[in-house]
Amino acid sequence: MRTRPASTLLLLTVALMAAPAAGDWLVTRDGSRIETKGAWKVAGRQVVFTQPNGTLSALRLDEVDLDLSAVETQRALVVASTPPPPVLNREPVLRLTERDLPPVKDEEESVEPKEKEAAGKAVSSGLEVASWERATTSAGDGVEIFGTVKNAGTSTVTSPTLMVTLYDAEGRLIATAEGRVNAPAVPRGQTASFRAVFPGVDDFAAARFDAQGTPFATREQGQAEEGGELEEAAPAPEAPSETTPPPVA
Repeated sequence: MRTRPASTLLLLTVALMAAPAAGDWLVTRDGSRIETKGAWKVAGRQVVFTQPNGTLSALRLDEVDLDLSAVETQRALVVASTPPPPVLNREPVLRLTERDLPPVKDEEESVEPKEKEAAGKAVSSGLEVASWERATTSAGDGVEIFGTVKNAGTSTVTSPTLMVTLYDAEGRLIATAEGRVNAPAVPRGQTASFRAVFPGVDDFAAARFDAQGTPFATREQGQAEEGGELEEAAPAPEAPSETTPPPVA
């Protein structure tokens, strides 16, 4: 049986005894790094941990390099415990008071709050999984899920993310992975592809998808939702009309 050096066991002990708020790291055999919320633990043939968003996940023990995980956790603790550089309080170069500012007209004061309200109004995301399929990885060491997400909302969704969770026939958690979306933004009514890989997973009974994103509401959309009227530019004389193509399904 292979024994671990005393220094490695010491680092592993220190990492496991760290405060949960500090967070730990798991390093897989393929070099991937996974940040955890609090300490991870070995339970039988699995390494159980909590993701930063609070989702309980697990990896197979033979997929995790415990030695590198302990070293990476200890390194993160050292970095977190390093105090930040002191902030120097510098004297301002120029001081301005209300007397130095020009007066603002009443029209400008009434228009500015409406613009800020329309720009900052919250809009629901509406991002959802439209279709998905499963397949065996090219290396044959796990499964992968690929499909499309659709923006069913009323605004463009930026920075789309997708978390995919697998369960067995009894409803127990098998693994959780991020579904990589191939677009930085998904306009309303449009779709984008995603792919999630689960190394070491042979089979599963059900999958749950959690699609998130940041809705981006333009000023025109905010005015339309409030019932405001938008002025359209008059068409040029004798100019042919153009038809906007329908969105790609």
